[in-house]
Amino acid sequence: MTFTKTHFVGYLGFVSLGLANTIIGPAIPSLINEFGMSFSLVGALFFVQGVFYFISVLSSGVASDFFGKKPFLLIGATLMASGLIAFILGRNEIALFFSIALIGTGVGALDGGLNGLFIDISGDQKGIGLGLLHMCFGIGALSGPLIFTFASASLLNWRLAFLFTACLPILFFLLLFPIHLSKVGKEETMRFSDVTMLLKNRIIIQLLLLLFVYVGAEQVIAGWLPTYLINTRNVSHSIGSFTLSLFFIGLTIGRLLTGLISDKVGYSRTLVLLSLGSAVFFALVFTIQAINPVVIIFILLGFFLSGIYPTVMAQAGSIFPQYSGTISGVLTAAGGIGGMLMPLGMGLVSEYAGLQVGLFVPLISTIIMFFLSVLSFNYLKKRIQG
Repeated sequence: MTFTKTHFVGYLGFVSLGLANTIIGPAIPSLINEFGMSFSLVGALFFVQGVFYFISVLSSGVASDFFGKKPFLLIGATLMASGLIAFILGRNEIALFFSIALIGTGVGALDGGLNGLFIDISGDQKGIGLGLLHMCFGIGALSGPLIFTFASASLLNWRLAFLFTACLPILFFLLLFPIHLSKVGKEETMRFSDVTMLLKNRIIIQLLLLLFVYVGAEQVIAGWLPTYLINTRNVSHSIGSFTLSLFFIGLTIGRLLTGLISDKVGYSRTLVLLSLGSAVFFALVFTIQAINPVVIIFILLGFFLSGIYPTVMAQAGSIFPQYSGTISGVLTAAGGIGGMLMPLGMGLVSEYAGLQVGLFVPLISTIIMFFLSVLSFNYLKKRIQG
């Protein structure tokens, strides 16, 4: 696999996405203390982020197949940095919701655009190409809670973590701006009817649902894990944030390894194995109370969840390589819906039944994820045999 400047700038973009994804979760206890936010209102915060993420990733993904990916990547970086800075300056709930909407919009444009770009430039090695890209997300994600803990404990100002995070999309913008991104050659011009055709395709529908439940489960962990451990296992704030970082360490290592493996054993078979492991380890969280085994379980859970997203992208991109932007956009948008509904669901259930019961929301998601993976595997197997 040949690496270019575009690859490394893309990796930086995904590190920034990972940071933005996990810097908010550790801030939730601080927001509850400063603004008196309820669990339901916190869930609504994630919901708003998900709504704007969904709109952004879907529209920019489809539009990038018509107008190119670079403009939407630059706009996404600008909005993401603006939202993070606005979050620092926010002194009331309205300002927080406004800033989170900007962050969601920027993250959506970057996420969909970079996935589509790497489908284009990875050739026949989409598994490892997207695996390395998403490994960088894991690097950023595991760094987020550590940076937040350092800022709040050592620098005594948790908002400095958001300032550091805002610097990365700014740097991404400056490095990408002079790079020329060539459109991948296509045999025919993209039409809006092609988008409709993709959305009616059976395997695409199954992959859409799979990413819906996967991203929902991951976002629940990213947003709620520190708060869950603090309230149900009586751990300190630093232990809660550190466990989230360890979860993303497992996710980062897993994305590198599954990227290498999926190109060899097949995308659909990889999805079945990963989703089965995810469901098993999520179920184990409910059976063990001691904190040390629970931390290990979350590391292993991160490992098995790791390859779902890039493998789904690689699977769809290998079937419809000519529609990389649209494929990336609609799949990521489906994940975005899950990412906004399930953290909200977790908040609502936890408000009335407690956080322990609320965690059943992502557990059910991983079980559904396994059955969808099996359905996709059987469908593709029959299509090949037929």
